[in-house]
Amino acid sequence: MKRKIEIIGPKVHEVGYRYFLMNQAMLMGVNGFAAQNQLGKNGQQEVWVIIEGSKGPLDAFSTFAQTKRPDDAEVSDVIIKDFEGFVPRMVDFALILTAGQIVKAIPIIQEIKGHTAETAESLREDRLVRMERDIQAIKARLGMP
Repeated sequence: MKRKIEIIGPKVHEVGYRYFLMNQAMLMGVNGFAAQNQLGKNGQQEVWVIIEGSKGPLDAFSTFAQTKRPDDAEVSDVIIKDFEGFVPRMVDFALILTAGQIVKAIPIIQEIKGHTAETAESLREDRLVRMERDIQAIKARLGMP
């Protein structure tokens, strides 16, 4: 048995929706799963989910998708319908999704690394200036030039 679920709203991207749904699908025993962000009509954001498995887990997951959402999500409609195409295995989709998120994170990590190096250098310079100032103050108290 296969289904397609379309989650539509002004804010369903960049809120962790695909991981949120994938995690629950795993816990419910859904065998096949894929989810992708789409841009719908009138600029609405959409998350399309395709699932495969036996009736019980698919019914439970469909109810979950209709009633639960990530904290920051804003959903206006959830459409559930039968599906006849290919649905990847859950583990395959999990690897693909995780790899995609890592690719998005690499530039951010590199930027953080650059800022960290700049901050460390600035702190070293500040510390050196303070140490030199403290040494001069100690020398002055001791009457040394």
